[in-house]
Amino acid sequence: MVDELNCTQFSIPFPNPGTDEANNISLIRFIIFAVEHYRPYHYYLLSSLIVFSFFANILIVIVLSHKEMRHSGINVIMMFIAVSDFGCAVTGLMQLFIRNYSDQYMLFITAYLQLFVDYLAVVFHASSLFLAAGMALCRVMALNFSNRLKDKWQSPRYALRVTCAVYITVLTVSTLIVPVNEVKKTDDGEVYIDTSDFSLAYGCLLMKIVLVFVGICFKLIPCTLMLILSILLLQKMDEGKRSSVPINRNHKKDQLDRSSQLIQTILIVFLITEVPQGVFSIIGGIEVIDYLNYYQNLTIFMNVLSFFNTTTSFIIYSSLSAKFRRIFAQTFLPKNLLNMYMVTVAHFSKINF
Repeated sequence: MVDELNCTQFSIPFPNPGTDEANNISLIRFIIFAVEHYRPYHYYLLSSLIVFSFFANILIVIVLSHKEMRHSGINVIMMFIAVSDFGCAVTGLMQLFIRNYSDQYMLFITAYLQLFVDYLAVVFHASSLFLAAGMALCRVMALNFSNRLKDKWQSPRYALRVTCAVYITVLTVSTLIVPVNEVKKTDDGEVYIDTSDFSLAYGCLLMKIVLVFVGICFKLIPCTLMLILSILLLQKMDEGKRSSVPINRNHKKDQLDRSSQLIQTILIVFLITEVPQGVFSIIGGIEVIDYLNYYQNLTIFMNVLSFFNTTTSFIIYSSLSAKFRRIFAQTFLPKNLLNMYMVTVAHFSKINF
């Protein structure tokens, strides 16, 4: 029972689960109703998203690692975003396997593997978000400087520096979540994972800190950065449209419109999938008793949002980038289908022109 954990929260907690007082609260009834009706489908939906993310991000990495694509620093960062999303998919598959095919973590190595996989899942997902913000930052800086500095911010070498900085920082900061859970052993010799005694000390202080920290630093901050940088970038692009000479205006407008669509789409996906997770985690840290009793049942929905974000990159890139589609077709389509594709593209290009 949560009462035995001696956790504290700022507000008055809801009544204990299963009591008449709890059953009379509309929010609790809604949570129970939503979870009970969705849970039978959760495994299949989550598995489908993870498998799609696994293969889609492999395709993205293959296409973006093509020599023609690697000349752009933005494409290099996009490739590492796909690598991070692929890492999320791999850890997701491992979590599904361990949790569904292990019997209470019968071996210590299985239990510690689960903790390590959970840590990597946080690292990969947070890295993906901050890399997207880093991509927007490079684009903003490139549009605000002269040719020499512009080339520097758009170069693959600088993109690698941004990527390394993100990975090192996230790997280091994410260690804060490690002490939250620990491997324990019953008197009968059964091994299991439970909340650590350290995180439950002082009214579950560490658990509260970690939940709020993850919500703010790994969810809301990258979303806020992406929002601010996207606004600055779109403003700069709009200035570029107005300042271009009439001869090149239409061509430049088309290029900027495609870039704007890509940025706006990524931003919308961020706000829809990541902000709810951040708010949910912060509420869990502030109202930790209610989180343990009720709110954590909603984590199945947060998991779906998290993995949905890792599946959208392939759809976004293939929809908005003609070069991505062309190289994808050249890499994966048989010669006869490739010829048909190139003829179709040329036909529609003439119509649009």
